[in-house]
Amino acid sequence: MTASAGRLRTLDLLRGFAALAVAWFHFTNGNEHFLHPGFLKSSGTNAWLGVEVFFVISGFIIPYALHRSGYRLADYGRFVLKRIVRLDPPYIASIVLILGVTYVGSHLPAFRGPPFHVDLTQLALHLAYLNVWFGYSWLNPVFWTLAIEFQYYLLVGLLLPLIATRNATVRISTLACLSLLAFLIPQPQFVCHWLFLFMLGMSAFQFRSGFFSWRVFVVHLALLTVGACYMDGLLVAIAGVASACAIAFLNINRETHWMFLGRISYSMYLLHVPIGGRVINLADRLPDTLTYKLLGLFAALLATIVAASLFYHFIERPAQHWSARIGYRQPVVAPTGFGPRTG
Repeated sequence: MTASAGRLRTLDLLRGFAALAVAWFHFTNGNEHFLHPGFLKSSGTNAWLGVEVFFVISGFIIPYALHRSGYRLADYGRFVLKRIVRLDPPYIASIVLILGVTYVGSHLPAFRGPPFHVDLTQLALHLAYLNVWFGYSWLNPVFWTLAIEFQYYLLVGLLLPLIATRNATVRISTLACLSLLAFLIPQPQFVCHWLFLFMLGMSAFQFRSGFFSWRVFVVHLALLTVGACYMDGLLVAIAGVASACAIAFLNINRETHWMFLGRISYSMYLLHVPIGGRVINLADRLPDTLTYKLLGLFAALLATIVAASLFYHFIERPAQHWSARIGYRQPVVAPTGFGPRTG
């Protein structure tokens, strides 16, 4: 069974929802002085779960894309290069934007933060997603998830032949080994900690690719959900299994506004803190009334979506095209009559 366009629209729906959720979390809870305890602040308390939704999506879409493209282990270098070319130009551009916005903001009369300073070591470590390994903070608090995703790419490119095999014993053994790895290396700065979420996406890929029935898929979901619950709690497990079920069973056959947010979700994810977060900081200086708080939240969302749309058009979309030009080498097929005999 192959995935249809409807199921890919489901991914756009989930991406849009996840990006908006994470942005809402930072807008409502990122500045502790902006909102008082109450409905508005509580509405974003658990919206960070959008991160876990992204992990499940990656667990599905990377094996799905590699399997459809005829990927082989010999293409590993090209795969990693494609991911770097696809993701790093927007990532690096967002870092430049953060530095620029911080520099300009530090010279404004109403600036309240520390003086502008660039730590070159901290900046260089961003280029390889290594900050947390050496005790350096991220310029953007969401960057830690990009480091986890990059570790996942390095891992899944090696494991794809084991994940996308018709041999059930190999597939089950692979998931069992990954589960064991999650328990052996539980530190959250490593991808191993999050493997149960990624495996929920992998299982959705295997189910949609016809490797097993829905009954086997349900067993996978149950076991992986228990693992995710053990590692990160019930809320994370629920978010993970709900995302996997949406990918596996939900078909969307028409475009919605969420699809647009899904397309620009990566840009939204990168920009909502440096753009929307600063709008929230400005709104915090307005009169402390519900009307101004709502206006501040609306302005932050609007500024983020507009900035992300421009960012997507001028930076992320070209990077997608550059990445698409890097193809995988197809196996050489011997001419008819000259190949080895098979029987």
